[in-house]
Amino acid sequence: MIRSKRKAREAAMRALYEIELGHTDTTTALNVVLEEAKLTPDMAAYAERLVRGIRGNIATIDHRLATIIHDYDYNRIAAVDRNVLRVAAYELLEVPEIPPAVTINEAIEIAKRYSTAESGKFVNGILGKLLQDSPKADWDPALAPPEAHEDPDEECESEVVEEVVSEASDEGKLASKFGVWKLKSGDPR
Repeated sequence: MIRSKRKAREAAMRALYEIELGHTDTTTALNVVLEEAKLTPDMAAYAERLVRGIRGNIATIDHRLATIIHDYDYNRIAAVDRNVLRVAAYELLEVPEIPPAVTINEAIEIAKRYSTAESGKFVNGILGKLLQDSPKADWDPALAPPEAHEDPDEECESEVVEEVVSEASDEGKLASKFGVWKLKSGDPR
């Protein structure tokens, strides 16, 4: 049974954050973060795979994300959110064995944990758009390698919650701008 890779994703995000803001080299950041995280060897290897893969493709990943967020300066996004997006984008684009729904859900939960509740919504919108133009756009679980059946982490307590917002509200305007949420008309009561 495969356990959730959330702790590895969190470690990767923290290492990327340290590299970006602390101007630390990749190996040093990984060593520090992995020592603190106390991950199992397979989870540490996955975190390292993510960080090294992202660092090797950062220009492409950042360009893809910046294209989706075309009305806002990508470099002005909070560093935590930017690095959560990088981890998820790398998984969507380069890690075929992870189901896209798992990648997006994990990114939302990590963003909410390390940033703000609104960051979760923002990350969801961006990754939904990225998914539409990714190799996993038509992901078929039947064709996925056996590793694709990731179990939720014991910390994962997310449940699907339907939230009704007015199309005229700021959230409604943002949601329709990214085109990933379905907006319902009518009274939200």
